[in-house]
Amino acid sequence: MNAPAALALLLGLITAPQPAGDPEDRPGVEVVRIKRDFGKPHFDLALDAWPDPTHTRIDHVRLRWVNTSEHDRRKPLGPIASRLVQLRVHRDADRRLSVTVTGDDKEFLFHLELTPEGAIQAHVAAVGEGGQPIPKCRAEAARLITHRVFGLPTGLAHIEVLCLSDRGEPHTAAKIDHRQLDG
Repeated sequence: MNAPAALALLLGLITAPQPAGDPEDRPGVEVVRIKRDFGKPHFDLALDAWPDPTHTRIDHVRLRWVNTSEHDRRKPLGPIASRLVQLRVHRDADRRLSVTVTGDDKEFLFHLELTPEGAIQAHVAAVGEGGQPIPKCRAEAARLITHRVFGLPTGLAHIEVLCLSDRGEPHTAAKIDHRQLDG
């Protein structure tokens, strides 16, 4: 910045460009709610996304706690949960993101897509109740299911999903296909 511009800025004659800011300053979109079969019953997880103001691209994605006893108040994952669950985002195109949720040595892949109408949908590869593969299923809701020993949760078994196949067929207890990582 040259000296006259700096002086004008100091005197308030011009304003400095403002950073874009946190996307959470504007309302996000709940893409999929994830219930749990453990922990506090009034806390769910949500995969939230923020389209840009013109609804031509998905700007940002976050996994957050949802406090259902406080009108779905959102809050970020704390330090312990953030160490246990990681979110990795890859931009496939302006309107499409691949979001990998990793936890308990498992990777779950969600494909987020911004529709021409401005809605954001999550698609997953799933396995139906009878073992049939569902390569692209639009996730409507999900539920974390844990392994249990003597009734206590000991790790993530799988994620169940309520979803619609490309042909519009509903699947109520499908499991999201996942990749097992070496622990």
